[in-house]
Amino acid sequence: MLTQLPRKQTRVRTWPLQTVFGFIAKPIFLKPRVTQAAGHVYGFEFDYQSTPGWTTYRSLLKFVKQIKKDIADLKPRDMIDVQSFIWVLGSEEYD
Repeated sequence: MLTQLPRKQTRVRTWPLQTVFGFIAKPIFLKPRVTQAAGHVYGFEFDYQSTPGWTTYRSLLKFVKQIKKDIADLKPRDMIDVQSFIWVLGSEEYD
């Protein structure tokens, strides 16, 4: 469906756009570079492919499930907390 959307100067079939709608129901948002970096730091083999598809999304869900299990003692309230954990791990903003 995304490939059928009108576009002017940019691609519309991207991971952020692919996951933003699902974010409403299950708030997890795939930012490729950050998630790949977080997977590396975490020791999780994140199966990333640049073209949106099930293999990468399934890998993201497995990564999220593992993080939720591992940080259960921190009592994450929702997927936003898990998303924030991924962001802190993978973003260059944080050392």
